[in-house]
Amino acid sequence: MSRKNKFDLKDLVHKEYIKEGEWLYFVSDSSKKCRVIKMPNGDFKVTGFDGKPTTVHAFAQACLEQEPPEHASRWLRTEKNKTLYEIWHQDDLVDAA
Repeated sequence: MSRKNKFDLKDLVHKEYIKEGEWLYFVSDSSKKCRVIKMPNGDFKVTGFDGKPTTVHAFAQACLEQEPPEHASRWLRTEKNKTLYEIWHQDDLVDAA
């Protein structure tokens, strides 16, 4: 996969697809949730179960209790039921149309 298509939470926030402070939910158990936060260096992460900043991958891994079998962005969704994966690839779908 090219660097251009690499998952970047910061990019999704800058494009205003996701907002700082927005809650994200584990797809199969909405009680497992995290919040998008901005780090002092300008990057974006999510809060883990312990409230500490972590990556989307690490949070999905904790929810699944194993390595995600697919990209971690497929395992977190917004309140509007769109997965991060769908949001990440929506520009690709528009370009292909």
